[in-house]
Amino acid sequence: DNADQLLKGRMDRNLPEAQRAMNDRQIAWLDAWEKQGRIRTSFNDDFFKRGDSRAPEAAGFLGSVIGSLISLLVCMVVAAPIAIMAAITLEEFAGKSRVAEALEVVINNLAAVPSIIYGLLGLSVYLQWFGMPRSSPLVGGLTLAMLIMPVMIIASRAAIRAVPPSMRLAAAGLGATPLQVVRHHVLPYAMPGILTGTILSISRALGESAPLLMIGMVAFVADVPRGVTDPATTMPVQIYLWASSPELGFIEKTSSAIIILLVILLLLNLGASRLRNKAQQTWS
Repeated sequence: DNADQLLKGRMDRNLPEAQRAMNDRQIAWLDAWEKQGRIRTSFNDDFFKRGDSRAPEAAGFLGSVIGSLISLLVCMVVAAPIAIMAAITLEEFAGKSRVAEALEVVINNLAAVPSIIYGLLGLSVYLQWFGMPRSSPLVGGLTLAMLIMPVMIIASRAAIRAVPPSMRLAAAGLGATPLQVVRHHVLPYAMPGILTGTILSISRALGESAPLLMIGMVAFVADVPRGVTDPATTMPVQIYLWASSPELGFIEKTSSAIIILLVILLLLNLGASRLRNKAQQTWS
């Protein structure tokens, strides 16, 4: 890593030898090898195949990518069904009761709670109360599910509320039960809006780091996680760790990790947008 930084001009060779990471003899070796053509540059494909490492030249981003995807999968499996069912209940069956109004106020307030509070809640409930494994995608996904669930409920309610009342009346007039009206008419029409809220929720969950720091996903994890209970970290947390590292070699790692995070986020959004457009065309 020191040789890499010197060849890239990140290390001042004019400094006194005691203030440099490489001494004069090592620099002379590198200069001689460079003149002999024994030094070359190549694409660092190991960056996409390895987990984290204390040494910048050996650090990879695969572990945090897998950790993020597993956490996101757990998050969506838990949050999406609960959020959609809650939105349907509040919009179609709860009416204007005091309980429904109180729940609406609670949900709106929960959507504005800082994410660090959900991290403290996940620490207290999942780690201390239930004793789940620390730094695992399971706990990370459950914590993120609590974070995005209010946003998904609000977006799903808005999409359901946008369904024309005439559609409900027409279905009921043809003999459909309230549950059949929701299942066969309201949900298909509201699905594009629900998917839009899901896209926003995925984007927020994928970029969150504060609640994951509270549940221990900031720990150094060298292995690639293979399950929901294995120790893992996520892409934003890995970027935070590398950006705060004193080694100069992690500057390139941080920049590459940010690009990968943006690309993955863009691909997820494009995929969700295609699903939304397909659902809209199918209904049309």
